[in-house]
Amino acid sequence: MIKFIAFDQDDTALRSDGKPSSEGVSAIQEALDQDIVVASVSGRNIDRSCEPFLHVPEVFDRLYIIANNGSIIVGPSDGGRRELLFEQRIPQRTLMRVLDYLEIQGHNFVYSWLRSTSDGAKDSVIANTKTPSIEAIIEQNGAHIAIDVDLMSRLRMGEYPPPPKLLVLPGLENRAAVFQDMKRVFGDDLYLVKTSPDRIEAMHPAVNKKEGIARLIGRYGFSLDDVMAIGDGENDLPMLFNSGLGVVMGNAEESVRREAERRGLVIAPTHDEDGFAWAIRTHGLRDKE
Repeated sequence: MIKFIAFDQDDTALRSDGKPSSEGVSAIQEALDQDIVVASVSGRNIDRSCEPFLHVPEVFDRLYIIANNGSIIVGPSDGGRRELLFEQRIPQRTLMRVLDYLEIQGHNFVYSWLRSTSDGAKDSVIANTKTPSIEAIIEQNGAHIAIDVDLMSRLRMGEYPPPPKLLVLPGLENRAAVFQDMKRVFGDDLYLVKTSPDRIEAMHPAVNKKEGIARLIGRYGFSLDDVMAIGDGENDLPMLFNSGLGVVMGNAEESVRREAERRGLVIAPTHDEDGFAWAIRTHGLRDKE
């Protein structure tokens, strides 16, 4: 029996237009109405994780939000305020090494500024300079990214705290080589994930989507066997492979689908064919009779 549903957003719960379908939203609500705990588990920050569901408060207010690949967890909405339940920041010493690396290599980056406010947890994003990669993110996601040309020095001086995530933007042609080089340089000191189309996410080495879920389900006394995880990307693999039931979208990256098929995971229809709603209704919901 599924007691907890964890879902990725982009290209999983969200269709090609970046929005959830009415069927997907209805499926989430059906799960919630059966007292199944539901959490969005995304590489997005808190604000961006919330945006797709703001128009359906009856669903949105009941969701847990696991953001930045598991480095931030906030609870359901309580009068518009979400409690910060967990945060895992990049260690200060590692951050200084990463800043040295980025400065020497000349790579653009985006800093995740997590802090607690009277309105709940906030997670803004700041870039060191405006580049085509930054413009592409803004155009693609409608994200608000502040620009601070002194960001590097402010981080070194401690004016901003260590982040839960840094987004490195080496450019599409360089991403594969930079990803391998960062793995070589930082080894087990960072959790690194490639995200499309030209981005590398860097987080605390203990962070991933599976660990984020594990921390949250402990509040309910659930185990990972009670979890159904739905996703499509490389950063979803930890939760897909370690949950009681992993469901991979039909539009998943070829390497992800191939490994999912090898491990016997469920393959759903694509996100544009309402595969997300199909996965919840077929494998997550209890018999209504």
